[in-house]
Amino acid sequence: MAEVAAGLWAAEEVVSTGIYAGVAGHAIAKPTMPLKATFTQIGSTSDDASRSSLTRSHHTLTVIGEKAYIFGGQTTGGGLATNNIHSIALPTEVTTAPEYQVIPALAAKSDGLVPTSRTRHSACSLKRQVAIYGGCDEAGDVLDEGAKIWLYDTDKLTWDTLEPATHPERVPPPRRDGILLAHDGNLIALGGEDSSGAALTDTWHFDCLTKTWNQLPHAPAAIASAVIVGDALYGISGSETLSSEVHRLDIKLYAKQPSAWQTVPFPTNPLVPGPRPRSNGGLVPVTTGYGRNYLLYFFGDRHGAVEKGNLLQWSDLWTFQLPSSDLEVKPTTSISEAIKPAKIKDNIRAKFGADTGGSSWAEVEVEPPGDLQAHEGKVHPGPRSSFGYDITTDGRSVVLWGGSNAAGEPEGDGWIIGLS
Repeated sequence: MAEVAAGLWAAEEVVSTGIYAGVAGHAIAKPTMPLKATFTQIGSTSDDASRSSLTRSHHTLTVIGEKAYIFGGQTTGGGLATNNIHSIALPTEVTTAPEYQVIPALAAKSDGLVPTSRTRHSACSLKRQVAIYGGCDEAGDVLDEGAKIWLYDTDKLTWDTLEPATHPERVPPPRRDGILLAHDGNLIALGGEDSSGAALTDTWHFDCLTKTWNQLPHAPAAIASAVIVGDALYGISGSETLSSEVHRLDIKLYAKQPSAWQTVPFPTNPLVPGPRPRSNGGLVPVTTGYGRNYLLYFFGDRHGAVEKGNLLQWSDLWTFQLPSSDLEVKPTTSISEAIKPAKIKDNIRAKFGADTGGSSWAEVEVEPPGDLQAHEGKVHPGPRSSFGYDITTDGRSVVLWGGSNAAGEPEGDGWIIGLS
């Protein structure tokens, strides 16, 4: 441990003193954005017009290990999908699991319950479980389940629940289109709409050990998408066609001084790079390694009046550069794991007066398939919204399935977006 600490100190000395000796090069000068994206189709299904069809929208997709788990949503004609889990094995060098399974809803206990069919719900991975929260029924009515969290065990293939055990008066109200995120073995819920259709700005933390909900500070605006990076909650809002905001809340549950939301506005017009306002799109944290972190914001429904000839959805991808990771030392950390080159590079660029790219947007460059002539089928999902998506375990790719296309019809194909 002492050797690691000494190595880190030496690395910091190189940064702070070597800079004045003129240490700079191509790696330091090279901009950190734009990133490049490749699209790979991993599957497709024809619409059989049944409730089990994977041609759907407003569902969720959750990645756990090397599988993606699809739940809920609406099929063709707006009917609810079944409450089955659809499991899809993601491509790997060695894939031993079944490529595709449909798993019926079974309770973990003989007298247990399983979730009803739903749409416009939220989901996230909680260790080896898929956590499901909220949503609405086929009529569009918000489900009132008393702030209950449904848990699907991907090992036992059964359902269980997490319900508040204390302070029943201190629970989040029912909602659809909310956001559910995992943090340090617990859950955070925010946003969405209540039963009247009013936008919600409340933010809640659920302690999975004590089974207690605690309210965090309200967001300064209605959050369309949110993610957690480290110990910070990031959200994006946009109520105007020419501006949007990135919001950040440090997650400090028991601090003497409660944290407050911080907001970074950004213009969204043709003269300044940045994503236009949208809803039902995707937002995930991604990394290119070496301590470099981004938010990836992509696709979704257009906001405001749609000009004649324009599509109803966006097909673009944008990255927002986050602060690079700090040096990190753990009992099992090696020097190569602890030192974050991105942090060192940013320190050097800052001392030269160069732009580090932090808190800025850039549009992702989409690269064509390696061999266009040999490629069969689509090369890009096209404009889309209301799809299921999640980040892969390495944080460098996104898995996407289904959603609504430019004609407002549900799709039944899956994609992996690789980033570099």
